[in-house]
Amino acid sequence: MTDQRQPIIVLGASRDDPADEEPRQDGEDSPRPLPPAFPPRQPVANATGTRLADSAPAPSAPSPWRRLLSSLIVVAVVLTGSALIKSFVVQTFEIPSASMEPTLVNGDRVAVTMYDSKDVRRGDIIVFRDPDSWLNTTDPTGLKGAMRGLFIAIGLLPEGSGHHLIKRVIGMPGDHVVADGQGGLTVNGVQIHEPYLRPGTSPSSTPFDVVVPEGCVWVMGDNRSNSADSRFHTSDAHGGAVPLTDVVGVAKRIVWPFAHWGTLAGGREAFKDVPAADPAAAAPVREDAPAGMARAA
Repeated sequence: MTDQRQPIIVLGASRDDPADEEPRQDGEDSPRPLPPAFPPRQPVANATGTRLADSAPAPSAPSPWRRLLSSLIVVAVVLTGSALIKSFVVQTFEIPSASMEPTLVNGDRVAVTMYDSKDVRRGDIIVFRDPDSWLNTTDPTGLKGAMRGLFIAIGLLPEGSGHHLIKRVIGMPGDHVVADGQGGLTVNGVQIHEPYLRPGTSPSSTPFDVVVPEGCVWVMGDNRSNSADSRFHTSDAHGGAVPLTDVVGVAKRIVWPFAHWGTLAGGREAFKDVPAADPAAAAPVREDAPAGMARAA
C-alpha cells in the first residue's frame, strides 16, 4: 500500500509560540527614557566663597511711615481731583427754599456746570453769589467755621459757601423788562408766556419797568409770589440786577432725590421770539441814581 501522507514542510517558527521568541533585553518592555532636562542653575560663589543666593538680602516689608505716606499721597490726589472738578467743571447745590417751585423744591440737589458761567441766556436757571446782602445769613464760627474754611480752601466747598441763590434769568444786559402788575410780562416789547410757572400764576403781581444794566442779568424765581428776587432789590447797587461776575454756573439737572431726577433745560424756549437788546441801552447804573431806579443813564 502506498503511503498517502504528505511530507510536512516547516516554514518557520510560529510567533505565537513563546518558546520560539528571542529573549528580550532587560528594560525593553518599559518606555524609553526621555532625554534629560537642563540641570538647575547652580548658585555661583563670590570671591569670598559665599554663594550669592545665600548672601542676597530678603525683601523687607514697607515701614509704617512709608505706608502712611502712600496713603496721604492717594488722599491728596483724590482731593485735588475733586477740587478741580468742583471748581471748573460741575458742582452740586441744595435748594434751601420754595422760591423756585414748582420747578425745584426744598431739598432738591442740582448739578451746576461751572465752565459756562459766562454763557447764560434768558430762561436759564443760574446759581450766583449774593450780590448785595439779599440773604440774612451769618457765617458759622468755632470748629464748624474752621472746617468750613478748610473745605473752601481745598475746593470741596465753593467760595462764599452759604451765600448762594438760585433764580431764573429773565433779562440780559440792555433788555427792557416790564411787568404791569396785572399778569403781563414783556421783554423788549414781546409778551412772555412761561410754561414752567404754576397754571394760573401771575408772572409778577409787583409792577416794575427796568433796563438791565451792562454786565448784569435780571432774575426771578419761578414761585413769583414767594421769591425775593430782582424785583425786591431795586435799591441795591445794581438796581436789583445780578452782575455776571457773581454767576457761579448754570443748573442743568436735578440729581437728588432720584424721584425728582430730570433735566432743567427748556426754559429758553419761552424767550425764543425776544429780539436782541439794544447795546446802547445797557449802560452802567449811575451812582447818583435814585433808590429803586434800574434804568440806564
